[in-house]
Amino acid sequence: MGYRHSSAEILDAAIEVSVENGLSSLTFARVAEALGISDRMVVYYFPTKVDLVVGVAERLGSELQDLLARAFGDERRSPEELLSFAWPVLATRRGDRVFALFFEMIGFASSGQEPYPAMVRALMEGWRDWLAERVEGDRIDLRRRGALSVMARIDGLLLMRRTMGNDAAQLAARELGIT
Repeated sequence: MGYRHSSAEILDAAIEVSVENGLSSLTFARVAEALGISDRMVVYYFPTKVDLVVGVAERLGSELQDLLARAFGDERRSPEELLSFAWPVLATRRGDRVFALFFEMIGFASSGQEPYPAMVRALMEGWRDWLAERVEGDRIDLRRRGALSVMARIDGLLLMRRTMGNDAAQLAARELGIT
C-alpha cells in the first residue's frame, strides 16, 4: 500500500492551490494533482468543496491570528499604537498571502456566495473580539469600537496594498500617522 497523505497535508496543498490560483480555482482535482494522488483521497478527508473551503478558511484564520499575535502582543494599547505595531508586521509577503485569500473571501461574501457570508462574518467577529482584548479601556463596548477602528484602517491599507501597490499603501499609512 502506498503513502497515505494526512488531512493536514491535503489542506496544505489546498492552500497552495488557492494562493497560486485563487479560491475560485480550488477543486478536488487540483489539490490531488498537486500531491500526485487520486481526488478520492481528498474527498475522503473533505467530503464536499464547502468542507475544503472551510478548512482553508480556518487555517487562514490561524495564520492571521499568528500574524496578529506577533503584531499586537498581549498588552492593552491605544488603537493608534496597535496600528503602529500591526502595519509593519501585516504589510509583508506572509501577510499578502493570507490577505489575498481573505479579500477574495470577502468578495464572495459580498456577492452572497455560500458558504462565504457566514464564514467571513465569523472571521471578522473573531478578529474584532480578539483585538478588543488588546485595546486599552475598561468598557468592552468601547474596546470593541476601538478594535473596529483598527480593523477598518488596517483592512483599508492592506486592500490598497493589494490593488494599488506597496508605495501607495505606505504613503497612506504615513498620512494616517501609522509609520
